[in-house]
Amino acid sequence: MLTTRRDMCRALIRRPASGGRPGWWCECVARTTDGDGDGEVWTVRVRMGAADTPERALVWMRLAVRVLLSALDPEDVERTFRWLDHGQWEAVMRLRAGEPYVFVAASGSTRVEWSARPVLFLPLLPRRG
Repeated sequence: MLTTRRDMCRALIRRPASGGRPGWWCECVARTTDGDGDGEVWTVRVRMGAADTPERALVWMRLAVRVLLSALDPEDVERTFRWLDHGQWEAVMRLRAGEPYVFVAASGSTRVEWSARPVLFLPLLPRRG
């Protein structure tokens, strides 16, 4: 865990030596029960994307949240508007520090998670032959 400003600066400056490109992987995942009462949970990846910076990862998350905003439960709609208005600083700081960030809301029995996490994008090898 990064506790001091110095630790945060070191984490931001550190670059991988493997030739990979640092970035952030963004996902929107929906989890719901099937309604039969057996507790089986269905998971669907609704949307995925890549971002070059923490700020772009957050823009991706904000746009994806807005797409489903009208379908959320009323109490989550209010909380989501607060997050869209004021929750960005915490998210950007966590992403810059190399930590994943998740925002969760519900629509009935469906739980929707929007997330961004740091990854290392590896270059593809050229085809031979």
